[in-house]
Amino acid sequence: MTGDSDRSIEEDPLLPSTPDHSEGENEVTQQTDDDDPKTRKGSFWRRLDMTPTQRDRISFGLVLGEEAKRTMDLFSILLAIFNVEVVADGSGQTGIALFLPLTWYIVLRGNLKEMGWFAPHPPLQALAITSLLLGITPLQPPPPSTAARQTRFNTHQSLILGLALPAITLGTLSMWWNKHVHSAAHFTTWHSWFGLATIGWMFLQAAVGAGSVWFGGKAFGGGAKAKRVYKYHRLSGYLLVVLALFTAHLGGAHSTWALGQKGMAPVRVLAYWVGLPLIWVGVQARARGSKMKFV
Repeated sequence: MTGDSDRSIEEDPLLPSTPDHSEGENEVTQQTDDDDPKTRKGSFWRRLDMTPTQRDRISFGLVLGEEAKRTMDLFSILLAIFNVEVVADGSGQTGIALFLPLTWYIVLRGNLKEMGWFAPHPPLQALAITSLLLGITPLQPPPPSTAARQTRFNTHQSLILGLALPAITLGTLSMWWNKHVHSAAHFTTWHSWFGLATIGWMFLQAAVGAGSVWFGGKAFGGGAKAKRVYKYHRLSGYLLVVLALFTAHLGGAHSTWALGQKGMAPVRVLAYWVGLPLIWVGVQARARGSKMKFV
């Protein structure tokens, strides 16, 4: 799932291109810690160098927040199943730290037996959106070296294919089954329709991304033709994030179930009126418009 060869990894349109360097600078880059086998056993975060500028540090902090360490430790355990390392050590990780744990808290504090098949829906959808976000951030900004580039790409694919898609599928099925067993009508709210659009878009996004890099991008003609797909894939991904966050906001801030959670108004404000906007601002601030030149 990581391409046909090291060369295909370097040319993958899913990966941000590395900046141009002079010959002397290239020599320095080849001697960085990212390519040192001894350092590879150290901090995953330092190896990837995902916050090279103050802009990146601030925006990444908005997405994840300093208080997300415990949440990220949970992800480290989950991702170990898929042989993926996760950033869990220190700087910059706010929005997700509010959104994910508080969504789980609202559900788990309630009567799970009474909720029935609805109970898995909010936690799994929150997990799926978080995995989507964590899958995008390794591709922002451009990686400093080939070694970091390949590791970032592997992390991106593992998060999307290994967590985001399975979680959103199971979360959607649990809601559908809950409606079915209660003989309730399906798709009666804006949240449900936007949710349907989100899961469909997410699978289409993954299919296009895989088709543009797997087997040399043969699905799109290979070579330069496949590479041209990436700027549309990237733009589509950012739009998908907006749709997913808006759908989560509708469910957490306006749904009948959410409004019926007594004493949870302050928690819902933090998770869905503060956390989700912070995530959006952080992700957009890390975006590089130069990667999406359409003219």
